[in-house]
Amino acid sequence: MEKLLRCSDMGFNCDFEACEGTAEEVFRTAVNHAQAVHGLKDFSEKDRIQAREAVQDAFCVPKGGYNPGRGAK
Repeated sequence: MEKLLRCSDMGFNCDFEACEGTAEEVFRTAVNHAQAVHGLKDFSEKDRIQAREAVQDAFCVPKGGYNPGRGAK
């Protein structure tokens, strides 16, 4: 099962979702997003703990929705 972290779970008014195969990958994606979009430079230990606790199991659907593939009816 994949892992998910929503930017809004971290207190931002933002609909970004990091969804990856592992919690560590989600954390890296979320940090990159926070730095690029929200201008954050440093993450306190408290922020790191909050982010890791907010990661949840998920079934991630690619942007654009679910595509069952060819031949599906």
